[in-house]
Order: sequence, then C-alpha cells, then structure tokens
Amino acid sequence: MWKPIIVYTAIYVALFSAHIVAAANDWEIMFRIIATIITLQTMLAGLCIHFLKGDVMHARLPVVALSAGLGWAYAGMNENWEIAIWVAGAILLQLLTEKGLKYRALAESING
Repeated sequence: MWKPIIVYTAIYVALFSAHIVAAANDWEIMFRIIATIITLQTMLAGLCIHFLKGDVMHARLPVVALSAGLGWAYAGMNENWEIAIWVAGAILLQLLTEKGLKYRALAESING
C-alpha cells in the first residue's frame, strides 16, 4: 500500500530539488524540462500512482495541495485567481482518471 506513495513522493522530491538546483545555476533548458515533468506528475498524480500499482484514490488529497503549489509557482509566486484554475484542473483530471480506470477494470472483468 505505501510503496507506490513513497516512490511517487521520492520522485517528486528529487525533481523538485533538481529544479531548484537548475534555477540556481541558470540552467534554463534543464529547469523547463524538470518543471514540465513536475507539472505532468502533479496534474496526473492519480494516473502516476496507478502506474506504480497503487490505489488511484490515494492521490485525492495530495493533488489539491500539489496543484495549489503549482498554480502559485505559475502565478509568479503571488496570490492570484489562476491558482484556482490549476486546482480545479487537477481535481477534474483526478476524477476523470478514477472514472476511466473504473470502467477499464469493469470492461476487463467482463471480457477477461
């Protein structure tokens, strides 16, 4: 149960640390690549947990906090209404992921 969460967290922390190092050293391309990966990992947290063989629903609460932080970063580290768009988008993607994986499992059980 905890292994997928620990792996996801370790990857996230490693990427976050690497993006700080890239920013501090003015490695613009590396920073952008890492920031893109962090964005994808945040917005698709449930799917990432699923690929790590975990329960997709364990991403429900973390996705809200992570996407709020992501929105804050993209808003120039200022309070802005755009943060709510990032949070809403991440929640929507989480719900769609859960629903899609539920129907996929149902179809596999019927066909399998």
